[in-house]
Amino acid sequence: MSKMIAVRLQDEVVSRVDFERRRAGLTRAAVINEALRLWVAKRQYDEAVRRDQEGYERHPVRAEEFSSILGAQKWPK
Repeated sequence: MSKMIAVRLQDEVVSRVDFERRRAGLTRAAVINEALRLWVAKRQYDEAVRRDQEGYERHPVRAEEFSSILGAQKWPK
């Protein structure tokens, strides 16, 4: 299912989009759908990063948490 919406875009943006979409063989609708999917995905990613950062600020990693793993990764000389 799809919905038709009306948006107002700057002339320069439309010209650049039309140039690139023609080269790619895409419709305006396909380009806008892809752009909005990427925008939503980026916002979700940014939110996940922000939550992780807050978690590490509340519970910082202690050096001893990884000492056994880091010690196992040393190559003999």
